[in-house]
Amino acid sequence: MRICSIVTSLTSGGAETLVANLSQEFSANGHESVVLALCDAVTLGNATEAEDRLKAQITSSGGKFISLGLPASRKLVAGTIAMRRALREIQPDVIHAHTARALLMMLAGKSQAPVVLTHHNSVLGFPPALFRVFDRVASAYVAISRDTQTILGQHVRRPVAMIVNAAGRGFACAAPRGAPSKPLRILSVGTISDQKNYPLLIETARLIRDRQLIDPLPEFLIAGNGADLGKMQDAVAAANLESHVQFLGERSDVRALMESADIYLNTSRYEGMPIALLEAMRMGLPIVATNVAGNKELVIAGQTGLLEAEQPQALATALQSLAADNDLYARLSQGALVRAEEYSIGTAAEHHLKLYRDLRRPAKTTAPSYPKG
Repeated sequence: MRICSIVTSLTSGGAETLVANLSQEFSANGHESVVLALCDAVTLGNATEAEDRLKAQITSSGGKFISLGLPASRKLVAGTIAMRRALREIQPDVIHAHTARALLMMLAGKSQAPVVLTHHNSVLGFPPALFRVFDRVASAYVAISRDTQTILGQHVRRPVAMIVNAAGRGFACAAPRGAPSKPLRILSVGTISDQKNYPLLIETARLIRDRQLIDPLPEFLIAGNGADLGKMQDAVAAANLESHVQFLGERSDVRALMESADIYLNTSRYEGMPIALLEAMRMGLPIVATNVAGNKELVIAGQTGLLEAEQPQALATALQSLAADNDLYARLSQGALVRAEEYSIGTAAEHHLKLYRDLRRPAKTTAPSYPKG
C-alpha cells in the first residue's frame, strides 16, 4: 500500500513523533510511506532541528517527506489547491490525517482513497459541529484513548477504531531502576503551552524549596519549545529558582535525558495519550502525573507511578515520597516497564495496517476496535 500520513508540520509533538515512528514501521513492512506536512516548521515558529531529525527518521527507513509549504494561516483555498495537487501526485491507497484541518482541505475534491482522521487529544480544539463536515470526507476515525473514543462516539457517524499510542523502538531499559540519585533529577517533556501547565511545576519546585521537603533540592529539567518559553523562564527567575528549574528548549536527545533522569513529571491539565509519558515508562522512570484525562489511562496509581491532584502540595508530597523510599521507587520503576510492554509500536502499526486494508474493501462498513498494544 501507498500510505499518505498528513501532519501540520514536523515538530517534536506527540502526534508527529507517532507518525514518524509509524512511517518506519510501514516501510519495514514493505509499504510505501509518504508523510505530508501542511507547513514547514519555521513557518509556525517550530525548531528546524526537530523537523530535520524526524525527516531523516522517515526518509532513512525508506519513506518520503513532502511539505506543502503553506503559510502559518493555512488558508483553506490555498491549502485545498496545494492538497489536491499533492494527492494527485502521490496517488495514495490510504490517506491518514493527523490534523483535522487537512479534511477541510479535502472537501472540494472527494478522494478516491479512504480517508482516516486521528483525534489526538481529550479536549476539542474546534466546534463539535465540524464533525458533520469531517464525516463527508472521512471513511473512519482513530481514537488513541478511551477519552478520545468517547468524544468521537458522541459526534461522528463513521466507524471509530481504537488504536492506542506507542513509543518508538529506541526507548528501552534493560532493567528497573533501584534508587534515585542525589540531587533528584526530575524530567518533563512537552511543548511550553497552557495544556502542559508548567506554572504548576514551578510552584511545586518553589514549595519543595521553601518547606525543605527534599534535601538537596531536586533539579527540574523541561525539554520543549513554545510561545510561552520566555514567560516561563521569567517566572523561574522571579521565584529565584534558576539553578534548580531549567527550561532546555527543543531537544533531540530526549532518550539520553530520560536515561539520566530519576523521575518523570507530567503537570498537564489534560492529555490524549502522551507519547513522552510512554517513552518515560519504557525507560523505567517512575511517573508522577496529574490525575487528568490521558495520564490516568496510562498510569496505574501505586503500581507504575503516582497520580495526584493539580496542586503543588500534592505533587511535592509525591516527589518527596519517591525521594525518601527506595522500595517504592524500585517498585514503580518495575511497574512502569511492565506496563509499557502493553504499548508496542509494532503492534500499533499492525492495527493501523489492518484498518487500512479493511477500509479498502468495498463491502466493509465498520471499522474494528482494537485492543491495547
